[in-house]
Parts: sequence; structure tokens; C-alpha cells
Amino acid sequence: MVRGVAQRLVAVALVALGAGCSSLKPYPNDGPIKNVTIRTAASAGSVFSSVKVELDVHGVDASCATRYLGTLQLGQPTVAVSLPPGRGSLLTFQFLSSNFLGSSRGSIGRQVLITPRPDQRYEIDVTYRDDLYDVVVRERVRNDALREVALRDLSACR
Repeated sequence: MVRGVAQRLVAVALVALGAGCSSLKPYPNDGPIKNVTIRTAASAGSVFSSVKVELDVHGVDASCATRYLGTLQLGQPTVAVSLPPGRGSLLTFQFLSSNFLGSSRGSIGRQVLITPRPDQRYEIDVTYRDDLYDVVVRERVRNDALREVALRDLSACR
């Protein structure tokens, strides 16, 4: 009896988890040029916790209205992304933490408004160390040097 109840609870939890994940629309990331490289890094933490990073991409039009374009899972140390040059993109990095049982401990988000310039490349470092979350954006300029770009949120669009 107890085993049957436990199996049903696990099945319900899996269905709920699958339903939650299926609501995310994958970001197409199919542009001709991958002009943004995102590097993620986390400190060596406890085996009982982990932090996952997702990127929500929103297009920003001339009137500063946003449109959700999709979500990328940043599960690899480096991910190449295609953002439309000359058009605003609002990037929301979601840091999702959970414990070893899989229960969520919460999420923290960081937003970055970026308008990639044509023929430019960008590098974004996303880090999590000692419960501190950070996002740094750099533009690769002439002579292959990197220039840090000031972080802006959607309020900078107005």
C-alpha cells in the first residue's frame, strides 16, 4: 500500500516537473553568425547543491517593448549565441539553485540590455561563487582587445 502511494507521488511529481519544463520555448539561436560567447563558471561547491543557469532572450523594439523569444540552457562552460545586430536584446540570466534532493531553493535573475553592433563580437562571463552572482559583458574591439561594456537594464532603453 505504502509503496503504491509512493510510486503515484513520484509519477505525479515527474509529470509536474515535465509540465514545468515544457513551458519553456527554446531560443532558436539559428542566426548566421554567433556574435556572443557566454562562459559560465561556478566555484567548487558542496556535493549537496548545484546552480543551473538559464538565459531568457527577449527582443526589444524601438518603443522599448519586449517580446519573449525563448530560453537557452547554459549547461556547457561555453555557449555561442546569435543575437540580431543593431537590434536590442534583453538577456535575463536565471540562476536556479537546488539541493541534492532536487527541491528548488530559489532563483536569482540578472538582466542585461544589449544592442550588438554589426561586425562586433561579445563575450559574457556569468559566474556564481560563494552565493554571489555576477555578469560581465565585454566587446571585442579592433586589435582583438576586450572592452568592458557597462551593464544596462530595460530602464536604460527609455
